[in-house]
Amino acid sequence: MTKYKVCVITASRAEYGLLRWIMQDIKDDPDLVLQTVVTGGHLSPIHGMTVEGIERDGFAIDARVPMNLKNTSPASLAASVGGLTEAMSSVLEELQPDLVVLLGDRYELLGIMSACVIMTVPFAHIAGGEITEGAIDEQIRHAATKMAHLHFVANETYAKRVRQLGEEDWRVCVSGEPGLDNLYREQQMSCEELSKDVGLDFSNNVALVTFHPVTLELDQLEHQMASLCEAMDEAQERYGLQYVITHPGADAGNDRIIELWRAFVQDKEGRRLVSSLGQMRYYAALREACMMIGNSSSGIIEAPSFNMPVVNIGTRQGGRMRAVNVIDVGDSKSDISAGIDAAMRYDRSQPCENPYGDGRSSQRIVSFIRERLQSRGRKGLLRKKFLDMSS
Repeated sequence: MTKYKVCVITASRAEYGLLRWIMQDIKDDPDLVLQTVVTGGHLSPIHGMTVEGIERDGFAIDARVPMNLKNTSPASLAASVGGLTEAMSSVLEELQPDLVVLLGDRYELLGIMSACVIMTVPFAHIAGGEITEGAIDEQIRHAATKMAHLHFVANETYAKRVRQLGEEDWRVCVSGEPGLDNLYREQQMSCEELSKDVGLDFSNNVALVTFHPVTLELDQLEHQMASLCEAMDEAQERYGLQYVITHPGADAGNDRIIELWRAFVQDKEGRRLVSSLGQMRYYAALREACMMIGNSSSGIIEAPSFNMPVVNIGTRQGGRMRAVNVIDVGDSKSDISAGIDAAMRYDRSQPCENPYGDGRSSQRIVSFIRERLQSRGRKGLLRKKFLDMSS
């Protein structure tokens, strides 16, 4: 019986958190062989060397592709993407996968997808059809839809957008958002264990904070961070709010955010800055924290499953579907403060339906991959047609 080699490529801690159970289910499938390639922030000390967490989860690393992330200016990142294409070409030549699996909308995808297309390696894309109006991610995600050969989307609304871009229906699977699988399959950490690990008392008010650079608004970064820090200072005085703050992803401007966070927490009680919480601690924090503050996609996708109030700042998540837990605010100090006030009043006993799925996405994705490889084969996946919706 033919076994198909499925290569999962991951470049960041957040991305791996969404891919983890897909990787496990591929590994456990008797008809598939898992290949794992890591690059980007996984191999960066400043981002926590999160490749070590992947190995602790029991996954062998088939290839490591370092990127130069010391300088995160747009020009430097663009050069790094070019180098990634070259390096990934060698990896694909060596591993000879039948299918590559990619997720999301980060800039690293540009280098990986270019190598796949030129080397005629089919790839599956997870999380197409979504909209994030405040970042270059928007362009990258839609480019991935046109370049990919299989599509896994969170809901029927996003599936419609993928088809609208000309993709054939048999290539599209409404799987749900794979990050939600962690809520049901990840080992749970108690509030006491989380408090001890992080060094904050989660039985009192703790906010989980992640703020990423808005890549189309880098000229506003200093203003945005100043407003956020002032609002958080005020909320700590008013509510006794404590903060666990995670590093931003490896985007242009992230080094300045980290520098400002270090100054914010220095010699201050009730404030912790961590490069990465890791999956177990992160999901425990989603369960135990009183709110999330920032502009992370996890506030839109995972937090509704905990009915956690989310103060979603600015435009980075513009266009994404929202549950009732999301409190959208501008990036001024007064807007953020008003959002925190609203989060403190939020009633977590009210119903909160998550539009991103039921936590069974990984099984759907792996089953769909297996069936399409068996029925269509590599060559069948590669032959794309444009489905004209007007005809």
